[in-house]
Amino acid sequence: MSDARLGLVFAIISSIGLGLAIAVGRLAFEGGTDGLTIAMTRCWFGAVLVAIYLKARGTSLFMPKAFRIHAVILGLLMVQMTWGNVTSVAYIPVGLAALLFFVYPPLVAVFVAVLDRRPPGLVKVLAVGTAFAGLAVMLGVRFESLDWRGVALGLGAGIACAMNVVWVSRKNTGIVDPMVVVFWMSIVAGTALTVGVILNGGWTVPKTTGGWIGLWGVVLLQGASIPLYFAAIARGGPEHIAVLNNLQPVASIAAAWVLFSEVLTIERVLGAAMVLGGILLMQLQDRTRQPQTEQKATRD
Repeated sequence: MSDARLGLVFAIISSIGLGLAIAVGRLAFEGGTDGLTIAMTRCWFGAVLVAIYLKARGTSLFMPKAFRIHAVILGLLMVQMTWGNVTSVAYIPVGLAALLFFVYPPLVAVFVAVLDRRPPGLVKVLAVGTAFAGLAVMLGVRFESLDWRGVALGLGAGIACAMNVVWVSRKNTGIVDPMVVVFWMSIVAGTALTVGVILNGGWTVPKTTGGWIGLWGVVLLQGASIPLYFAAIARGGPEHIAVLNNLQPVASIAAAWVLFSEVLTIERVLGAAMVLGGILLMQLQDRTRQPQTEQKATRD
């Protein structure tokens, strides 16, 4: 199998795995554990898994001094990404939590436009506007029935993810192996979350079998899927992989329907379609623009 096809396989598996992890997190909460425990365990497990992979590949774990402060910042953003994403399902439906987190692609487009001080173009403006309008539709209808804590955690995780993506793309630029960055992000996040767990009274052990299944389900799914996602980008290219990443919220919604009989309302289905449609439109435009940019560079 070629590297490109292997990258697509990795992308599909990782996107579905990350989507399933959000749904499985509900089992952990219903089984008596808490978000800090889940997030801390997941970060340390991920760090060990990536370290084993890097050592097997013969890659050094060394982080250049100039990039260490960036690793700390990325790790702190990872705290919110991991803890907020998983914990949001304790307060709001799984499908809504997944879609709130997936606000990060349009936010990346907004952040990049602001940093570059360059208008994103009509198509991208329409795409971002559609995605955020969809978010408003999902949250604006019967908002009083939603727990604001779940909404804040889900959105906060998406914002942190967007900041993380933009920060890595602007500050790393090939200086450090992406998997080494993931390792040190996980170390920083795991340390911060361990402090949080201690201050919160210690590790909250699940009280039921379902709780243990949920806890380790999240840890294994996220811990294995994130390295696979980076491996997919290295083999298949970011443009192709980004489109397949849209499977993530679809997997969450499907799993929530199977596990918890959770069905989205008509309004939330409409909002979800607008969010995913806006994201897909942005990605298709980026894929169309890239060959034009390369042709221009070749002529120059």
